[in-house]
Amino acid sequence: MEKELEMEKKKQNDLKSLDINHFWCILGVQAKLQRIVEKGSILTGIKSICLVAILCLCLSSCEKPIDKDFGNTPPLKIVAEAMITNRDGESYVKLSLPMASPNDTPIGISGAFVVVSDGVNTEIISEDSTHSGIYRPEPGIKGVSGKFYMIYIQVGEYIDSAFTYLIPVTPLNEFTTRADDSKPGYFFISGENSSDPAMIRYFVTPTGCSGDDFCAMQFDEYILSSFDIPQIFSPKRESLSFPAGSKVIRKKYSLNPDYEAYIRAILSETEWRGGLFDVQPGNPKGNFGENTLGFFAGCSLVIDTVVIN
Repeated sequence: MEKELEMEKKKQNDLKSLDINHFWCILGVQAKLQRIVEKGSILTGIKSICLVAILCLCLSSCEKPIDKDFGNTPPLKIVAEAMITNRDGESYVKLSLPMASPNDTPIGISGAFVVVSDGVNTEIISEDSTHSGIYRPEPGIKGVSGKFYMIYIQVGEYIDSAFTYLIPVTPLNEFTTRADDSKPGYFFISGENSSDPAMIRYFVTPTGCSGDDFCAMQFDEYILSSFDIPQIFSPKRESLSFPAGSKVIRKKYSLNPDYEAYIRAILSETEWRGGLFDVQPGNPKGNFGENTLGFFAGCSLVIDTVVIN
């Protein structure tokens, strides 16, 4: 499995100079690799050597050199936040221009050509007519744990791509709270106790608040496989408590090792910053090419709804 994953990552680099015809070429290679993974990757000796040689030959035939003279014009940079999940309606692609400040409002990129494929099935992801720069798959399009997926993005002459895969997610544990002694009738959410890397996203609607009001809140909890020095010495964050009767929607996302590493880098630049051992500032490296910031994530997902009592 590790060999196939490394080959998949190599293909990501080979895709930086593809046009749409080469995109369909590379899908044929991806389909072959996917079938190898589904058969359990039991290939040894001369068969493995021959297979690698064939795949490398296919990849080479899909390459297209860049001979365009860009002069002094800097290449377009975009920000891509994309996720494919196993739940209907939970997959999306967000494309925007980079922001000069974290407080700026992102400017969505409309009119992009976005495709997601597992090497067998290929889906064009259409832009949401009500939200500029947000693209959503048709109903019924879902990811499957154990499969590789490729995203292909084209904005004019700008082309980029990335690969990801889903791993299983463990069930959510029983929801627990603890009383806020300073505010009678209010409770802190205890958080998820999980041994597997995961992201838990909470959507809280306090008592007396409708979902459309500004009083509704969203926040994330991250469970990572190890602790980092910046995390241990990061500034303490204020905890929020909520009144009894508040509705809480919990979404738990599995994190494959690549996505976990990216989230760790993001946290080092944001929530963990301000302590004694901050990392050097910079843009965390995602799984796209050099001119695309962001990440294409594959996550298995479980959801439940609870009430604070």
